[in-house]
Amino acid sequence: MPQTIEVLSGSCVTIPCSFGVEDKYKSNVDETCRALWSNDEGTVVFDSRTPQTTGHLTGNLRNRDCTTTLNNMRPENSRKYFFRLECDNGLKYDFKTRQVDILVKDVPPTPTLTPSTLKVEEGTSVSLKCSAPAPCLSHPPALTWTSSLGHIQGSLQENQDRTKVQTSVLTFTASHLHHGKEISCTAVYNKQDGSTQSVSTSLTADISWSAQFMTFMPQTIEVLSGSCVTIPCSFGIEDKYKSKVDETCKALWKYDVETVVFDSRNPQTRGHLTGNLRNRDCTTTLNNMRPENSKNYFFRLACEDVPPTPTLTPSTLKVEEGTSVSLKCSAPAPCLSHPPALTWSSSQGHIQESLQENLDRTKVQTSVLTFTASHLHHGKEISCTAVYNKQEGSTQSVSTSLTADISYPPKNTTVSVSPSGPVPENSRVTLTCSSTANPAVSSYTWYRADGGRETVMGTGHVSKIKAFRDSGPFFCEAENAIGSGRSNISQIDVHCKYHKWSLVSDMNCHLDLSPFVHRLLLTNFNQFRVW
Repeated sequence: MPQTIEVLSGSCVTIPCSFGVEDKYKSNVDETCRALWSNDEGTVVFDSRTPQTTGHLTGNLRNRDCTTTLNNMRPENSRKYFFRLECDNGLKYDFKTRQVDILVKDVPPTPTLTPSTLKVEEGTSVSLKCSAPAPCLSHPPALTWTSSLGHIQGSLQENQDRTKVQTSVLTFTASHLHHGKEISCTAVYNKQDGSTQSVSTSLTADISWSAQFMTFMPQTIEVLSGSCVTIPCSFGIEDKYKSKVDETCKALWKYDVETVVFDSRNPQTRGHLTGNLRNRDCTTTLNNMRPENSKNYFFRLACEDVPPTPTLTPSTLKVEEGTSVSLKCSAPAPCLSHPPALTWSSSQGHIQESLQENLDRTKVQTSVLTFTASHLHHGKEISCTAVYNKQEGSTQSVSTSLTADISYPPKNTTVSVSPSGPVPENSRVTLTCSSTANPAVSSYTWYRADGGRETVMGTGHVSKIKAFRDSGPFFCEAENAIGSGRSNISQIDVHCKYHKWSLVSDMNCHLDLSPFVHRLLLTNFNQFRVW
């Protein structure tokens, strides 16, 4: 049988099961035998001989098939179960060496898409397989796709451990019209009480196609006067320009060379871009159409020319505290009269700039930032910005950055005591050691400071001790792979109990005399002695 089966709460579970017996007992497996299922506490949850609604034996014991269905599983039924064979002819055996762990979940398992991503060229034949576990054979999940893109073939298949899985294969030919579209598969599980639960998984189609500059849209759309029109639109561009389609692009719709009726960059009530230009989807809605708007429209893509991104060398920074670091920022300088100005996010060290020449004699502006790595730099973003000055006076800037990963020993190690302030003698006190470190602290050790000696009190981030009068000063030490750090010495202020015939205190004990003085007023002073 399988080691683990996950099942939806309120549904049934079918346990694939087969067994073997020694040859001398094979003749004992007959019609007098019954199947019992018990949990790991020894409680019998199913008996095939007693009619009940808890389940039913689907296998044939004479064929050594003990497959059983248990109904209406609940989270509290999440346990390990084993099979027992009992026959009237004396054969009885607990198959405890192989148990099944049934996990009852409140949510169904997410279906699996194979492949998990879709990146193909237009015209490719695509087969997407959606799989969902079917732990309850009488109520297998129903699989549906977002849209019928092509042929769908469903089947119930068996895994190697004999558990079942519902599958649905969607086959279609990739088209540019699929590009950027979400393709999802939903598994609907029907519970035994008639209710349903569903869960989905999806991918986004990345369809590439060889094309010159072209658009794909309907030739004609009829629109009611006073209503809007949504123009389904996608476009193709030459491969060498694909990287230029970015967040700087905007969609324009025109009905002649000069007249712009829609600009996605300028907020307006004329319409809105519903597609994503980066996915080459130019679908647009135009509002409040009138008879005089009956014209031929065309789409225009307009993207800004952005300067080249500067380069950081190295591109990552992972060093130990105290290491001398040199970061080099480089940006092309195609216009020697207006080279880019390089600036760093913070002047945390020495900066050296120069204009250097490449092997092909083109120029590059460089700036080298040198500093000593500190724990204060850890997790900080270090960025370099290139500011390009155009000849008409305007500027454009572009940045690149990295996040510093500085490893360092424990810092700012502190101790907190709870409760704070004076505590009663013999009461429980919680000590907490805190520290910042990268990598994280791996161990905490507590020490008692006895004069010049240090005695280990215990280990762990939190230590619970009993407060005594002689609780001496203490401290904690935090350690990681880089080093260690110690806290300042702390002292517990112990509030001592008073004694009837004597007052005892020392430098570690705070003595509360208020109840004692009250008692003193009610007794003969001559009977009292103070040491």
